[in-house]
Amino acid sequence: MVGVVIEVLQLMLLALVALSLLSTLLSHAFAWYYFASYDRRFPRGEYAPTVSIIKPVKGVDQSALANFRGFCEQDYPSDYEVVFCVEGRDDPSVPVIERIIEEYPDRDVRLTFSDPEDARSVGKLKNMIAGYVHSSYDVIVFSDSDAQVPPNFLRETVSCLEVPEVGLGFGAPAYVGARDWAAALMAFSANPFVLRLASMCLFRAFDGAVGTTMVTRREAIERVGGLERFGRHSTDDLPLGRALREEGYHIHLLKQPARVSHPHYTFGRWWTQMHRWLVIIRRYWPNNFLITSAMDLAPWWALLYLLVSLLAGDGIVFGACLLAAALGTPLVSQAVVNARFVREEGLWRYLWVVLVQEAVRPALVLYAAFTDEVVWRGRRMRVASDGTVELVGRELR
Repeated sequence: MVGVVIEVLQLMLLALVALSLLSTLLSHAFAWYYFASYDRRFPRGEYAPTVSIIKPVKGVDQSALANFRGFCEQDYPSDYEVVFCVEGRDDPSVPVIERIIEEYPDRDVRLTFSDPEDARSVGKLKNMIAGYVHSSYDVIVFSDSDAQVPPNFLRETVSCLEVPEVGLGFGAPAYVGARDWAAALMAFSANPFVLRLASMCLFRAFDGAVGTTMVTRREAIERVGGLERFGRHSTDDLPLGRALREEGYHIHLLKQPARVSHPHYTFGRWWTQMHRWLVIIRRYWPNNFLITSAMDLAPWWALLYLLVSLLAGDGIVFGACLLAAALGTPLVSQAVVNARFVREEGLWRYLWVVLVQEAVRPALVLYAAFTDEVVWRGRRMRVASDGTVELVGRELR
């Protein structure tokens, strides 16, 4: 009887590892095809409408001044405006934004403020709503405050809206500029998202977005009830993308990645951000959370397989090879993502951090599975089952 139980357990663990390795291989193939055929399937014309760039800001990010300048130095043939949105005049980002306004007097750059006492919205969405209200043009680009953009960002981003069926375009996150191991840990945690995003968008199976960079039309936002509809949600990208998808729009993954510059990080900050992302995913896509979490734990399933084999006294060599494959796959996968998508030379020397990520992943997944309180920019929030949030306690400093 014990032998049968061991065999069944080994088969289950082997199936989990095999499915994880297969899903990684397929996601690379699908992502490669998506981007390799991008220009053919989505040829760029001369579409260059007037654009409102809305930048919700809270606090001062690393490289904030350089990041903000990038939006004022776009190689774009039509008019565009940059609307910074801040909650409160005492925010430390205000002097930085005012300096940008002074540096670019010929560029339409404005600073607006949201109402901190308005309980209809919270967090980033509060500032997005304020910026949207004060924007002028029909094409809207939402961009996070820590986004880093090249001069062709605007031209590349808005081109997808030339297709009327596209309701929202977004960029996959690409964290760059790591100068310590914790910043590399953040990059290795976020950058592989492109594999699943490209795979889902290839088959038009994605009903969300990633909010680092999003582009849409005012008409589309109004058609789903306006941004105010999502004001109490824990995130902006997922409910907006889902609502647009329900209205029949296509969700489009941009070829250009949404680059985020964070040279320095801490392990605690990484943990907080990844925990928030996982809790939000669990609330919006509970089945997806379970499946992807199981797939992402392949090295641990392989380790358990090896331990069971040691107890049974057979298949030890195979178990060791399986563990080596489960550990080697994320290393190779990260290397491919960096070489083909992110193209960040400085990440190579931190490739060993991938093993640190795999080591702490089970604890992070379990913590996210059984907790609902998250922290966003110093504010603790409780995420409800419908994705809305309730502020918990005072703002952290």
